[in-house]
Amino acid sequence: FLYAEPAAIEDFVDCAERAGVRRVVLLSSDSVEMGNAEHNALARHHAHVEKSLGGASFSTTVLRPGTFATMTLDWASFIRAGVPVEQPFWGACLDVIHPEDIADVAERALTDDDLEGLVLPLGGPEVLSFHQQRDTLASLLARELDWREPNREQAVQHLSRHAPLPLVDAILDYWSQLPRHHHEARRSVERITGRPGRTFRQWAGERLDAFR
Repeated sequence: FLYAEPAAIEDFVDCAERAGVRRVVLLSSDSVEMGNAEHNALARHHAHVEKSLGGASFSTTVLRPGTFATMTLDWASFIRAGVPVEQPFWGACLDVIHPEDIADVAERALTDDDLEGLVLPLGGPEVLSFHQQRDTLASLLARELDWREPNREQAVQHLSRHAPLPLVDAILDYWSQLPRHHHEARRSVERITGRPGRTFRQWAGERLDAFR
């Protein structure tokens, strides 16, 4: 099981081939499917690793999840302080995925032959906007959660505390391209695991203490 890290990926492939590795499961990103992927640092980061593994003698199953439910942990400091939650592109709709669902698919891909060599887009069982994720947290916390949409400069300033600037720009570009309308969650892991995907409400309920 491999996280997508471009640094020395060619050396990894060489070592893995010499060690007799037969199967790799890569945690990539659905950002590589963006229309301007070659101009997006996040997409290039993952695409480079996918390409390097694609030329190896072993098989690679690629997992391409969208937005992790854990992204909303970035709101926790605002909520605990009782100030408006800051989030760019509140209206963006995404099929938020629970990390445990990614883990379930990864386990299957590592142990079952039927997923060998596939590229698997992954998402949660429902499509939610950032507004709806906030509303879910508000419901579970039994309190109103005020919100504010920062401009790009303000968003960059906040996010750059947690990530390098090129990655921050890439994330903002990714969010800006997400649809603003609700659609069917076509990438749910249920089609792979046979079990309903875990909802954002379930994840938030499990991590509620982080927001109190």
